[in-house]
Amino acid sequence: MSSNQDPQVTAFLRERYGNSEGRKWLAGWKLPALVITLIGGSWLIWSGSHAANPEIRSSLISFTSLSSTSMEIRYSVQIKHPIGNHQCTLIARDSDKNTVGEIVDQIPLGQASSTRVVIIPTRLQAVNAAIGSCTSL
Repeated sequence: MSSNQDPQVTAFLRERYGNSEGRKWLAGWKLPALVITLIGGSWLIWSGSHAANPEIRSSLISFTSLSSTSMEIRYSVQIKHPIGNHQCTLIARDSDKNTVGEIVDQIPLGQASSTRVVIIPTRLQAVNAAIGSCTSL
C-alpha cells in the first residue's frame, strides 16, 4: 500500500474507529465516568470515616450464667457526646441461639465512658449473651 491515501478514506477510517480529531476526551463515556467516580469516591470516603467513628461504641467483656433464670453481662461503652439519653439493648440466648431474655439498659447522663454490669432475666437457661445495639435517644 502506498502512504498517500485518499483524504476521504482516511477521514472515514478515523471516524469509523473512533480516532476522529474532532472528538474530545470529555465526550462519550468519559465525562459520566469521571462524574460517577468523583461522587462515588467522595461518598465512599464519607461513609468510611462515619462508620469508623460511631456515636456510641460498645464492647462485650464477659457474661456468666448465674442461674436458670438469669444471666450476668459485663460490657463497656464509650459515648462521643455524653449529653442526652443513651441506651443499650442486651440479649441472652439459649443453645439453639433463640433469644430467651432481653433488657434495655439506660446509660446514666454525663458519662462518656463506663463499664456496666447488668443482670438479664431469662425464661430458660441461657448459654451466651450479647449487646444487641446501643443508641442515642
